[in-house]
Amino acid sequence: MNNDIDSALARFAGAEPHAGLAGLEDRVMCAIASRSSSSGLAMGASLSAAAFALVLGIVSNAVPLAEARAVSTLAPFGAPSPLAPSSLLLEPR
Repeated sequence: MNNDIDSALARFAGAEPHAGLAGLEDRVMCAIASRSSSSGLAMGASLSAAAFALVLGIVSNAVPLAEARAVSTLAPFGAPSPLAPSSLLLEPR
């Protein structure tokens, strides 16, 4: 089975790589190395954000605003559930 995609892929496979791609890996690695040397500020910001998230999680767990309670009990058998699809479709909006 020879489709247009097959012939296009065959042309790409036989084509020479673009000249601008020569040395691309070296340029990318140099760019990464230059960014990692100046990442001291980013590391400090990341650590302070992590510390803030940790403190916020501890405080929000230690100081609850109100006790959580269920509004209504949902029984799988018996009375129809207020969240059943059949009851949601029949109610006017």
